Amino acid sequence: MAKKTQVEILVHTPFTFTDTKGEKVKFDAGRHNVDKDVAEHWFVVAHSNQTGGTSTSGSDEELQAQIDSLKTELDEKAKTIADLNEQIEAKDKANSVLSEQLEAAQKAVKEK
Repeated sequence: MAKKTQVEILVHTPFTFTDTKGEKVKFDAGRHNVDKDVAEHWFVVAHSNQTGGTSTSGSDEELQAQIDSLKTELDEKAKTIADLNEQIEAKDKANSVLSEQLEAAQKAVKEK
C-alpha cells in the first residue's frame, strides 16, 4: 500500500478546486483534510492556511523508510548549518582584523 499524506487546512475563503483529473471539489470555510499535493497547490494556498496537522497512511516499512530519509536530510541540514556558522565566524574574524587596520590607518592620518 502506498503511503498517502493528508494535511489539515483551514479554509478562510470558500472556493472550488479542480484537480488534475478535472474533478471539482467545493471547499467551504473551515477545516478540511486533503492530500499534501492539493494543500500545496497555489490556488488552495491562496484560500487557506495549513494548520500543521498531518496524517500518513502506509505500511510500517514505508513509514520507517520515510523516517530514515528525513533523519538523513536532517543530518545533512545540520552539517550545512555548522559549515555556514564556521564561515560566519571566519568572516567575523577577518572583519575584526580589517576594522583594526582601518582604525590604525585613520589614527595615523590624523596624527600627520
